[in-house]
Order: sequence, then structure tokens, then C-alpha cells
Amino acid sequence: MESYKGLWLKGAILMAINMSKAGLKPVEVGLGERDFYVDVESDSTITLDQAEKYARWDNSTYVVSNHKVLLDGTEISIKDDVNPSGDPRFFKVLNVSTHHPSAEIQLIRIRAVAFETEQQLQDYLEWLEKASEIDHRIIGERMDLFSFHDESGPGLVLFHPKGQLIRNEMINFMREINSSMGYQEVYTSHVFRTVLWKISGHYDTYRDKMLIFHKEEDELGIKPMNCPAHILIYKSRIRSYKDLPLRFSEFGNVYRWEKKGELYGLLRTRGFTQDDGHIFLREDQLKDEVKTLVTKTLEVLDRFGFRGDDVKINLSTRPDESIGSDEQWEKATSSLLRVLKELNVPFVVKEKEGAFYGPKIDFDIRDSLNRWWQLSTIQVDFNLPERFKLEYIDEDGSKKRPVIVHRAIYGSLDRMIAILLEHFRGKLPSWLSPVQVRVLPINEEVHEYAKNVESSLKAKGIRVELEPSGETLSKRVKRAYDDGVPYILIAGKKEASEGKVTVRARGNLEARNIQLERFIDALISEISERNSELTAIKRIQQ
Repeated sequence: MESYKGLWLKGAILMAINMSKAGLKPVEVGLGERDFYVDVESDSTITLDQAEKYARWDNSTYVVSNHKVLLDGTEISIKDDVNPSGDPRFFKVLNVSTHHPSAEIQLIRIRAVAFETEQQLQDYLEWLEKASEIDHRIIGERMDLFSFHDESGPGLVLFHPKGQLIRNEMINFMREINSSMGYQEVYTSHVFRTVLWKISGHYDTYRDKMLIFHKEEDELGIKPMNCPAHILIYKSRIRSYKDLPLRFSEFGNVYRWEKKGELYGLLRTRGFTQDDGHIFLREDQLKDEVKTLVTKTLEVLDRFGFRGDDVKINLSTRPDESIGSDEQWEKATSSLLRVLKELNVPFVVKEKEGAFYGPKIDFDIRDSLNRWWQLSTIQVDFNLPERFKLEYIDEDGSKKRPVIVHRAIYGSLDRMIAILLEHFRGKLPSWLSPVQVRVLPINEEVHEYAKNVESSLKAKGIRVELEPSGETLSKRVKRAYDDGVPYILIAGKKEASEGKVTVRARGNLEARNIQLERFIDALISEISERNSELTAIKRIQQ
């Protein structure tokens, strides 16, 4: 896209000039990753069709000086350092949205592209359509899952109702996994006094990524990690060897001040949710605990379709910036190494990529585009128990230090959702899909029957939408596919008279004249088993 930046910026300037001549108030132009934008100060919205009127070549004389466009007494800010260039004559408006730089001002942001030839424009739009199939940011916008806003701040996501449905399904699944391993779920605050982070070592090693502020003569920090808070819960009472392993889990929101240029949709944010867990245990329990975690992690990844050669295990060792003694690091690293060898799983040693307090096992997955992503992590920690003076009463009455295992199977819930959206190209497994079934009546005559079908599905807890017959069936079917809906139920006169439906699924699979109850039973099985493939259509085709 770099070669188009100058051309796009000139296109933005020309569009802003056209709007200014029409009596509107453009205040800023700039470049996005895949387009340019024009911000217009306005109390009322601008439609796509209205915006298209201003997206055209203009031969007005203007001056660019000190990051401003100067035209007949009007000044328009230029956000980027790129020099406007070229002869943009073919435009396409892509999106119109609103944002508020202050309480008094509303800006309409128009995103568009511009090219010198019509062929360049068509080639780019074709490329953009293909990119939209695999970019989770575009998929999320198309499916109405989440959004980012200037008013709320870069890297801080807002999940919409359908996006929250996905989050809840993933959290519910992980709660079941945690329960099967004996975890107790906790909740901890978002803000703590910085003395906590000074004890843990985060204040010295992680301070550049922390949000620290002062209030009433106290210094506080928004948490970048959950572990110190879980440690305080452990310390809230005397612990016995009989209590161990003690396992705490939390879907904890953490905040890390990543550099603005490194932010990338849900893959790298400043605020995200971890499926975090901490196990406090004796050294002799360490091997079995880590074995269980490795096994469970592979099971979870398999449930999402990541298995075999698509999963890579790494053993990450002591980084240059770290805390603790050589003896502690050697013990921790050896314990992880023994587990991987005993499980006989292939792994790669990644030198100096461990956490600052301990070595770790990381799990990378390969998506459908052959890209690798780090997700799950298991970390053995002898250092924080020492720094926080953790103890348990052993069988002989002596006091001993426990070991902590830090683990996150998804890693970041937000990043996991991004990876799944891109891996499945928005076509999520049915148990994760915000809409699992869309009912399409052929015409108004069978609308009541379609409503009864919708009610029957809802009664069974299936997420369903009914789309009326205002448009052609083919358009509604295509929209359902584009929206990532796994199953489409078509109701016509014949189906209504017999209490049946025609079922369509991804991959142009179809089953005609299926009893509604039979489809519901097959779909409930698919959802409850959390299959990554659409098994209901195969069952009813048999």
C-alpha cells in the first residue's frame, strides 16, 4: 500500500476541497492502513451516497504548508507526513462513521480510496474483498462483533452483542475445562497500590508498559498481570500441605501500554482479557500438574481444529532481564523439560524467551494461511513465592515455600477470537456462531410457519434469526453465507404443509424435506459436542 499513500492523500485533499465548496466543514485528512479519510465537523450524519458526490477530481488551486491545506481562507489539517502526489480521478467511498474528539464536536469520518486509472481501482477493490475474508478487523466490522473508537482510545476494544456472545461461549467452555482440573474461580480488582508491583518485580521490569497514577498521596497502577493479586488471596490465610495444589482461575482484564504503532485490532491491544490461572503446589506435585496442563491444552486446541503439525510446542528459557537465582531457574527449567520428554511430544527450545520470573512452555498454532501464532503458556515460578514469602505448613509441621505455575490456555481471549475469525474466515463453528440458524420464508404466505420454526429453535436454546421475504431468496441466502451463519432453513409451501424444512449449510450442502425436530436434534448434538465441523447436515443426510 505504500506506493499509493501519496495518491490517496491527494485524493483526500481533493475530496475535502469539494466538501468545503459545498458548504461543509472538513477539518482533517489523513491515511489509514488501507485507505484515506476525511473528517467533517457536522451535527448530522452523511450517507454513503452523499459522500460519493464529493469523491471526484478537482482542479482547484490550493497550498500545502505546515501540515495544512490552505484554500480561500479555509484551513484543513493534514495528519500524515506523506507528500500528496499523482492524479487521482477514480474514487470509491468505503465507509462512513462518527466520532467525538470532544464533548462539543462530532466528526463524520469518510473512508475512501482513489486511483489514477479505473483498472487500478477495480484491481484494488478485488484485492480488498479477498483481504476482507481473512482480516479479523474487517470480518468483525462486517459481522458487527466489535469496534474501536477514537473517543475511547487506541487499542481499547468495545465488544458488540454478537461479539460478546462469542466471548461468553469461549468463557463457558474454559470454565468447564477449569472445573475438570479443580480450579476455583476468583475475581480481583483492576487497580492496586504500586507496592504490590514493587514486591513482584513488575515495577522495575515492566514499568514502561504499566499505567501508573497518583491519588491522595498514594501511587497506584492498573494491573498488567493477575498473578500478584492471586498471591494475595493465597496469603489471606495459613495454608497446609493438604490444601495443595490450590488452583485459582480468573477471566481477568489486564492493561498494558503497547506502543501505538504496534496496535493491531484484537491481536495487540492495550486492554484484554486473559483466561488466567495460578496453581500453588509442592515441588513433588509439579511434574503431574504440568503434565495435566500440557494434555488439557492440546485437547482445547484440538477442539478448535488445531492439531498435529498445526501445533508447535516451545520451551522458553531465562531471558537477559530476569529475577531469581541460577539454582531456581535451573530447577524450573529442568521440571518443564522432564515433562515434555516424558510426554514424548516434539518441542523446540527458544533461548532467552521466558518470562522475567520463570521459564515457560508456549504453544504456537498454524492457521489456514500457514501463519503461526503464540497462544497458550505454562510457566513455572520459584521466584514470586520467594519475593512474597509464601508458605505452607508441611506434614512434619515445618514451613516451606510453594511453587507457582502460571497458565493461560487461550492466552488472550481477544487474540484468540481474532485468530479464530481469521482461521475460519468468519465462518465459525456452530457453537461459537452468534447466529446459528437463519430462517428464510419463500414468501409472505409462509411467514407464520417460518415464525413457528423460529420459535421452536429458540425454545431449544438455539440462536436463530428470521429474515422476512422482502428480497429474493438468492440474495438472502448469500447474505446469510456472508454473515457466517452455519445453517439456513428455507420454508416454502411444501415444507409448511408437511412441518418440514430445507436445510442449507456451508459448502453448498443441502438436505430437502427434513423434519424440523430431526434437524433440531442433530444441531443440538453438534453444538453440545462443540464440533469444529458442521456435523448436523451430515447426520440428516444419512
